[in-house]
Amino acid sequence: MSKVANGERIAGLIRQDGPAVGLDWWGCGEMAGELRVTEVDGVPVYWVPGEGRMRASLWFRGGFADDTLPTHGWRHLLEHLALHDRDTIRVPINGRVTMLHTTFDAEGEPEDIVTFLRDLCGWLNAPDFGELEHERRVLRAESARRGAGPVELHMLWRYGAQGPGLVAYSEYGLQTAEPDRLRALAAEVFARGNAVLALTGHPPAGLRLPLPDGSRSPARVAVPCDQRLPLGFGGPPGSVAVSGVLQRSTVGPALGRALRRGLEDGFRHGAGVGYSGWHSYELVDAENAMLTAGIDMLPEARPTVVAQTLDVLRDLRQRGPDPTELRDDVDQEIRRIKAEPAEHWMPYVAAREVLLGRPVLERDELIAEAEEITVGEVRRAADALWDSVLLSVDPDATTDPRLNWITRPPGSRSTPTGRRFRAAGWPVVKGELTVGRSGAHLETGSAEASASYDDLAALIAYPDGGRQLVRRDGYQLQIEPARWRNGQQAVAAVDDAVSPTLKVPMPARDPEDIPRSAVTRRHLATYLLKKPAFWVALICVAVVVIGLASGIPAQRIAQPGAVAVLLVGVIVAVYNLRRG
Repeated sequence: MSKVANGERIAGLIRQDGPAVGLDWWGCGEMAGELRVTEVDGVPVYWVPGEGRMRASLWFRGGFADDTLPTHGWRHLLEHLALHDRDTIRVPINGRVTMLHTTFDAEGEPEDIVTFLRDLCGWLNAPDFGELEHERRVLRAESARRGAGPVELHMLWRYGAQGPGLVAYSEYGLQTAEPDRLRALAAEVFARGNAVLALTGHPPAGLRLPLPDGSRSPARVAVPCDQRLPLGFGGPPGSVAVSGVLQRSTVGPALGRALRRGLEDGFRHGAGVGYSGWHSYELVDAENAMLTAGIDMLPEARPTVVAQTLDVLRDLRQRGPDPTELRDDVDQEIRRIKAEPAEHWMPYVAAREVLLGRPVLERDELIAEAEEITVGEVRRAADALWDSVLLSVDPDATTDPRLNWITRPPGSRSTPTGRRFRAAGWPVVKGELTVGRSGAHLETGSAEASASYDDLAALIAYPDGGRQLVRRDGYQLQIEPARWRNGQQAVAAVDDAVSPTLKVPMPARDPEDIPRSAVTRRHLATYLLKKPAFWVALICVAVVVIGLASGIPAQRIAQPGAVAVLLVGVIVAVYNLRRG
C-alpha cells in the first residue's frame, strides 16, 4: 500500500495543534471534497466550511528539531513575544512550537481573525523585543518545571543532543538569545514561502498576511546516534517503554495500538502487575516517525519485565496482531474518521503536510488507506521496528542478558593529547584531566571520557568556571576547576579552543551546588601514614638531618638508617594488610 503522510489521521490527529486561520474571500478555489484551498498574499490557505466562531491557525515550517543546543528555545521565545498581550476573553489565542512546526492560533468572529492575523504578521515582519527580558523570565520558569517523560528520553538516547533529541533538554537558548540573532531567525522562519494558513469557515473579507519574502525551509533528516541496536537503558522507575523508527504510514499507528494492547494483556490483565498502557507516534522528520509504547508497573514485575516486553514484540514480529482485534481496531478508527467534523482536524493536517512537502488527502482517501491495513503489514512493520528498538526499564531491571545495555559512553576514536592536570585531592584521589587543542579527556580510577571539540553540541559555562562539554551524542564531560590542580587554567584552555558559537553562559550557581574536592588535610595525612614509602622518605630525611646536625659522617649514617627504614616499612605494610 502507499505510504502517505495523512494516513496518520487515524492515529488521532484531531489533537494536532488546534485552530486555524483564513484567506481572502474573493477567488477562493475549491477541492473536490470538504477541503478548500486558496491563496492570500502568497500564502496557501486551507479551509473547510465551519459553524460558529471562526478558528485560525498560521503554520510555519520549523520546530525544535531545527535548533541547535545553544539556540534551543529561540523559536519558543519568538512565539511568546509575538503573542505578548494579544490574548483576550473575546479572542483567545495560543501558540506552539512542536518538533517540526511553529503555529499561532486564534478563535473569534471573522473580523477578529482578520485583525489578529494582520497584527501578528506585522510583528513577525518587524519584531519588537521590548518584552524580551520579561518573556525570557517566563520561559525560564516554565522550563524549570518541565521534565523529560519517556518519549523525550527515548528521543534523547536515540538522537543525542541534536535534532529530535533536543526535546529532552532545557532551553539553553534562553541564555544566548539576543535581539539581532532572534531577528535573523524570525526573518528566516516567518516568511510567506514558509507559511500555510488553516481556517474553519470561509476566508473573511479583508484578510491580509503581510509576511516578508522567503522560501520554504525543508525538514532535516533525523540522524540517530551511531550505536548498534537493539539496546536497552535505565529509564524512569516503575515503568517500561519500547520505541523504534518507522517510515510514515497508516500501519505505524496500528502497530502502536497493538503494542499497547500486548503490554496491557501481559502486565495488567495477565500478571496483574501493570496499570494502563499508552502509545505515541511522533514525527521526527518529513518521512519518518518514532513509535513508542509503554506501561507503568509494580516493583514485582522487574525480574521479568524485559523478557515479557520482548515477547510481546516477538509475537507481533512472528504472527502479527490477532486478526479480530485488528479488524475491530481499524473499524473503530474508520468510524472516528467518518464522524469527526472536518473543521476539527482537516485544515490543520493539510497545513502540516503541505509544509513537509507531502500530499494532502481527503477523508475518503484516509478511510481507503485504513481499510487496506492487514495482519501481514502490521507484522512486517513490527519486524522493521526491531531493527531500531530502544527499550527503557526500571534501573533495577537492566541486567537481563537478552538485551545489550547502555552502561557507559562509547569509546573515543582517539584520546586527546595536551596539558595534564592532577586531581586536587591527589594522591588520595586518583584522576587525570588532559586538555589539548583538539579535545579533552578525563580519567579516574573507575571511568574515563573524552570530548572532541569538533563533535560538541554545546559548551555549558558557569561563572565559577564549571564547564560541561556536551557531545552531539548527548554524553558529556564535566570539568569542575575546584577538583583539579590549576583547574582554572584547564578551563581557560578549553574556552580558548571551543568555538564561541557553542558557548552557553549560565547564571551563577548556588555556592552549595558547586562541586569541590572533598579531600582535607586530615584525609591526606591519614593516606600518607598508611604508605611505607612515606615513612621511608620521612625516616631517611630524619636520619640524615639528625646525623648531620650531630656531626656524624654521612657514611656512618647510612647503615643504621637503612635498617630503620626497612623495619618501619615492614611494620607499616603488615599493619595495612591486617586492616585490609
